[in-house]
Amino acid sequence: MTTRSIKFAALAIALTSASACKGRTAAWETKDSKPPTSSAETSTAEAAETSSAETSTADVPTFDPAVVLAAGTAAWEARAAGKDKVLEAIAAWEKVLGCSEGTTSPEKRCANPAVTAENMETLALMTRAYYFYADSYLRGDEKTYLEFMNRAVWWGERALIAASPEFAEKMANKGKYHEVIGVVGIEALPAMYWYATALGKWARASGFGVLVGQKDNIKATMTRALELDPSYYHGGPHRYFGAFYAIAPGFAGGDPVKSQEHYDKSLEIAPYFIGTKVLMAENLATKLDDEEMFDRLLEEALAADISAAPAEIHAEFAVEQEKARELQKKKDEDDLF
Repeated sequence: MTTRSIKFAALAIALTSASACKGRTAAWETKDSKPPTSSAETSTAEAAETSSAETSTADVPTFDPAVVLAAGTAAWEARAAGKDKVLEAIAAWEKVLGCSEGTTSPEKRCANPAVTAENMETLALMTRAYYFYADSYLRGDEKTYLEFMNRAVWWGERALIAASPEFAEKMANKGKYHEVIGVVGIEALPAMYWYATALGKWARASGFGVLVGQKDNIKATMTRALELDPSYYHGGPHRYFGAFYAIAPGFAGGDPVKSQEHYDKSLEIAPYFIGTKVLMAENLATKLDDEEMFDRLLEEALAADISAAPAEIHAEFAVEQEKARELQKKKDEDDLF
């Protein structure tokens, strides 16, 4: 039995005995949760001047939100230059949303962020930016990775609330998440996708019990995303289900055939997206104990011409190629086959 097979067996045993635990209280589960307000009730500028938990109103400088927002967007678009650009974008967007400056978690600096429909795009981008930072630069630092992925989830919850007032109202009235997510429309797709993506990575890094506790909510969110637009983020919903059916044990819904089907559909939509091939190598090829598939997929990912892909994802492709090299190294070190 390979080391990988032993790990899968251990996972199955752990999931069987684990007590499901969500591991966090979502924004819509707090006592003071409420549907998002409109800009007429809480403007971005007002939030920026009044919501700081660490800085008094008198100490908050005035600024032009549009200028700061544009600066954040410019930094994000230049993220291929390195992690400082990602942090620059995050800092600008948090300022616009009403947070005080600092490097601590947003819970401590954003007492009343501007969770409004007008800001839903920025909130979704914030979710994606924190996810990207953790996924790109913190993979070797378990504690910090978990913290930053948790920040992504925190903003993702607020992005979802801002994007769908109906969802927010139903959840505030104690609705069941896996049922309520069905009311969310296409306008909330970025918020849904990045929230679920971050929640999945955070839950997996938090341990088996948390992963089991969050599994149904993540799956329900991605099922809705798949219904709304299977092509979103380069075949992202199908890519998620490819990973889900590969990673989950059989008793929890795992199915290598379904995994392959979803991965194939994702690649049909976006054959250039090398992240799909890296995921397939990491979880499907190893589950099937298919060394040839593993090697071929990683070689294809590394041979891909980043410049030929859409410019919007060049930074992500560079990270995926780093992951491919890490997996090649891990193959020998961990006896994956």
